[in-house]
Amino acid sequence: MKKLLISTMLAASLFAEMNDDPLRATLLADRLEWQATDGDPVAWDVAAYAGYDIDKIYFYSEGAVQSDETESENELLYSRAVTPFWDLQGGLEMDTAGSERKVWGVLAIQGLAPYFIDTRIRLKISDEAVGVNFDFEYEALLTQRLILTPRIEMEAYSDDVPALGIGSGFSLLAMGLRLRYEFVREFAPYVGVEYLNGFGDTKKVYGMKEDTRFVAGVRFWF
Repeated sequence: MKKLLISTMLAASLFAEMNDDPLRATLLADRLEWQATDGDPVAWDVAAYAGYDIDKIYFYSEGAVQSDETESENELLYSRAVTPFWDLQGGLEMDTAGSERKVWGVLAIQGLAPYFIDTRIRLKISDEAVGVNFDFEYEALLTQRLILTPRIEMEAYSDDVPALGIGSGFSLLAMGLRLRYEFVREFAPYVGVEYLNGFGDTKKVYGMKEDTRFVAGVRFWF
């Protein structure tokens, strides 16, 4: 996801050189998918930004809705480019789990690591706990239109966050593998599989279960 956002920014930067850094905006739905597991949840992972070459405002939303219950992470961040491929970000995040709400202060770094690995690392701070989230993604071009995307996400927390069902220590591991076909760059359906597991108190106290699920969805941006 980050690679596409960075690519659009670099392309826009070239355009901006001729147009005195105009205001730009992009919306990317990296994942909008049905997941074959209990309750048949619909999940999303969306990012959007508006701004200029160096300074931007980002909005991120990731979550799932199942029956009448929704879990999500929503961030509103100021982002400043510190190198051509890396942004430093800061702002607020609101996590929801059903009727529960939790607000965090967030510091993040986002960009392309060596070997073109999309990387995003967040430090989340609240009055209850400190958390860290690692998100890595890679796009392997099997053909010009067929793309395989492995993704790994990990989370850890200093203390329990009961409202969100999170325990202290290493709490979450998610690994996904998705294969998409780009009819055009802006629109690509995909299928894949995702493995999800909780650890420590997240599993023992709050009941997070190990799960492997088939997924099918669509990726689009404009």
